[in-house]
Amino acid sequence: MELVKEQSNVKKDIEQQDNNQIDYDKISTSEDFKQLLLDKKKFIISYTIFYLAYSLALPFLSLFTNILNVQVIGDITLAWIYGISIIFMSFGVCSIYVKKSAEFDEKVKQIIVKEGL
Repeated sequence: MELVKEQSNVKKDIEQQDNNQIDYDKISTSEDFKQLLLDKKKFIISYTIFYLAYSLALPFLSLFTNILNVQVIGDITLAWIYGISIIFMSFGVCSIYVKKSAEFDEKVKQIIVKEGL
């Protein structure tokens, strides 16, 4: 008896989903969606390039230059400062990404409301 009730509930859920279907084809061809994808791509590519460049600069500078050998305070050299700054840079990039992704999520909701139903 319970199995029959569960099946009828599942059928009702499926019927409700069919009535509230989002037209993803329409959304994917809209100008707002295309602009959102372009904005996301610009953001992700630019921050990825920055992150990689900043991170890979440490081994490059330590292998091919002597600039990181400069002592700043006692035995602490620029290499230590730069290495530790990578940690803070990572936190900064992650924080910016989280804030920006929230903006993108809000734009997605607006597009779905505008184009989806």
